[in-house]
Amino acid sequence: MQLERKHLEKYNPCQRSIIDRRKKEAKAVFSYIDTESGHEYRKAFTAQPNTPEIIFWDIAPKTITQNK
Repeated sequence: MQLERKHLEKYNPCQRSIIDRRKKEAKAVFSYIDTESGHEYRKAFTAQPNTPEIIFWDIAPKTITQNK
């Protein structure tokens, strides 16, 4: 399965961590499209609080390859 990054769905520069509610983090959710079937998937990435949105475009890979 080959997933290709399409666009940024959601960006939050400072929110509480889901794992540890005492900590804060920046979170971005990207939309990925399966090049074979056309199905949409979403993947979340986290970084230090107040990380600029442009940095997440470098963090999120352009393509993700997964074995079936």
